[in-house]
Amino acid sequence: MTFIGAIALLLPFLFVLYVRRTKTSHEYPLPPGPRKLPVVENLFDIPTKGLVWLEYAEMCRKYNSDIVHLSALGNSIIVLNSARVVSDLVEKRSSIYSSRPHSVMLGELMGWGEYLVFRPYNDGWKAQRKIVNQAFPPGDIGRFQPKLLSATHDLIRLLAQTDDLTKDLLSWASVFILDVVYGIDAKETNTYLTTAVKAIESVALAAMPGAFYVDQIPILKYVPEWLPGASFKCKAREWNDLRIKMTNVTFDVTKEKMALGTATPSLTSVALEQMDPSQNTAEQEELIKMTSAAAYGGGTDTSVVTLQSFVALMLIHPEIQRKAHSQLDKALGPGDLPSFSDEPSLPYITAIVRETLRLQPAAPLGVPHLVTQDDIYEGHFIPKGSIVISNAWSICHDEKVYPNPNQFDPSRFLDAEGKLDPNIKDHSTATFGFGRRVCPGKHIALASLFIVIASILTCYTIEPELDEHGEPVMPEVKWNPEPTMLNNPLPFKCRFVPRSKQVEPFLRVKFDF
Repeated sequence: MTFIGAIALLLPFLFVLYVRRTKTSHEYPLPPGPRKLPVVENLFDIPTKGLVWLEYAEMCRKYNSDIVHLSALGNSIIVLNSARVVSDLVEKRSSIYSSRPHSVMLGELMGWGEYLVFRPYNDGWKAQRKIVNQAFPPGDIGRFQPKLLSATHDLIRLLAQTDDLTKDLLSWASVFILDVVYGIDAKETNTYLTTAVKAIESVALAAMPGAFYVDQIPILKYVPEWLPGASFKCKAREWNDLRIKMTNVTFDVTKEKMALGTATPSLTSVALEQMDPSQNTAEQEELIKMTSAAAYGGGTDTSVVTLQSFVALMLIHPEIQRKAHSQLDKALGPGDLPSFSDEPSLPYITAIVRETLRLQPAAPLGVPHLVTQDDIYEGHFIPKGSIVISNAWSICHDEKVYPNPNQFDPSRFLDAEGKLDPNIKDHSTATFGFGRRVCPGKHIALASLFIVIASILTCYTIEPELDEHGEPVMPEVKWNPEPTMLNNPLPFKCRFVPRSKQVEPFLRVKFDF
């Protein structure tokens, strides 16, 4: 039997779903959207290729609405395309817009369904969120600053000789986040890096709405792996193995260090110390395992992708680098590296961070929400169980808020005196999510982006590579067109040229990794 044959056998089931939907009525209409075909409805209208946030944005423009509706095989999909609508629904009505849709591929077949990021809004989610908040209190980064500075300085030394920027950025992120989450120091990082990176990449692929038909047709999960066209089953099995390895190995390292008395404070060690001895130990440990793995995955990809975009944008805009260099030189002494206490005197660097996040949000669609009861919004009916997608790309490219939104212009966040302008809306953090599902480590991520970007620009000028005649060759920088929830530039070549004699001694210190 072929895969198409299996689909054909499902047609009666699909027809029943279609009839049920068409019989459902409500006094308010659904939001506008593409015309629904018999049986399959909008199955072929759901974007499945790369840069889907652009397709959703164009769909909203086509129907002249900041909220559109699609449906496919029993699934109702709501796309939100403006900050106002996202605020009205996902934030102001967060009590019913904070759950997660069930994903057969990601949740069942790959096993991520009970992890913090993808878990439904229930007591288990609240328990995991509490674990993170106890280790990472909102607004408190003081305890992590030494670890972050150490990892950043190691990265700075690497960049002068880098031939693989993505690898070096992943190393930086892993050094810091593995230390913060598990208490694993830099010398141990390589042991766990490959598995973690592959696991996170698989999540980015599987989490994209519409990426796998099994999410629209759940019965396909029973199709045997050997059937032609059922390659998703093989992928799911391999990706599930990565998840298990990523979750268990690092957790076991922390437990072993605690038993030996060599553990340093981390999310995992703090959570283990705070376990309730009167409750089931195995269940508590399983909850901590999942929370820690989710914290590692969520903290790695967004920071790395944002820094990739930052380097690409600096390469394209040398005039922005010059402005940043000028402010850094005025604020810092010769040979000094920036610290967190320098942030108030470096508003242009903060503006660069915001503009990078705005222009190229790392996760433009984030992770979809789920509405848990019927709702009415501006005369439109939003059915219970609808998948809700908040398009951060559209929010960050709103022409009414950001004139010339496709232009890289950090100064848009500054006033006439060069200070951060409180009157300019900062939607750059949209990539960290909305409402009750906003990333609990957002404050740490923003702090890490500031210190890394400030340190890179203090030490280096980012320039094109040279050809055999010593002439600069500007690469053609493009963002990844493949279907994934992440928005990262494709690999490109550049040079990190030391800016002064004063920083060269620091850059020559051997990196111990």
